[in-house]
Parts: sequence; C-alpha cells; structure tokens
Amino acid sequence: MSEIIVQCKFNSGSGDYILPHIFTIYDPAPGIKNVIIEGNRSSGSIVIPGNKQSQEITVKGRLIADGYKDLTDLINEMRSKVTTDEATLTLSHDSIPDWEYTVRRLEKIEFSESERTDEQEYQITFLVLSDL
Repeated sequence: MSEIIVQCKFNSGSGDYILPHIFTIYDPAPGIKNVIIEGNRSSGSIVIPGNKQSQEITVKGRLIADGYKDLTDLINEMRSKVTTDEATLTLSHDSIPDWEYTVRRLEKIEFSESERTDEQEYQITFLVLSDL
C-alpha cells in the first residue's frame, strides 16, 4: 500500500507541517460560477455566464495519541502550525509529488465533538490561490 503524504510549507517561513493519518482528500475541481435568474411567471430562466469558480481542497484525517494529554498536545500543535498564512500544499504518494497548490486555510480546523479519546478526527479546508 502506498503512503499518502500531504505537507504544508508556509511561505512566511513559520515551518512545515505534515498532516497526519489522512483518510480523505477532496482535490480541487475547476468549475464555472454562473448566475441563474429564475422567472416567477414563466418556466424559463436567464443564465449569465460567470468566471472561474473558487477551488477548495478539503483534507480529513485522524490524530492518534497515547492518552488524553498527548492528544491535546497534538491538537494544539496542529492549531498553532497550520495557520491562515499562505502556504504550498503538496500531495505525494511514496515521495512522488502528485500536485502542488498555493493555498490559504479558510476557516478553523474542525475536530470531533469529544476530545477525551485516544483518536480525534479533523478536517481542514484550504482555498486554492494558484497551482504550481
């Protein structure tokens, strides 16, 4: 089985971070953002062609630790290292890069409800600024 690695390299020089135990990645999908105006007196619609739609990358994974304190330390480390600064996000299989994007984290990192376990699922959503 090949090893999947997703790494953030922050352009500010604040350090690199490898996202641990990834189980799902939603790659960016190009699309177009159209404006649709639906008529209320007829069955027709007006479609105004738009420009490129924003692309996002969502990474879901799991933090695994030996007890509550270690898990809390891993959560705090992720929160402090995966900032909203601009970064290069790289997906690799067996050390061979599949893609690289310049990204920025959009919102807070989502964790499961309970932190009183040895495992914690997380989700991070990045906005794609450009591909490399």
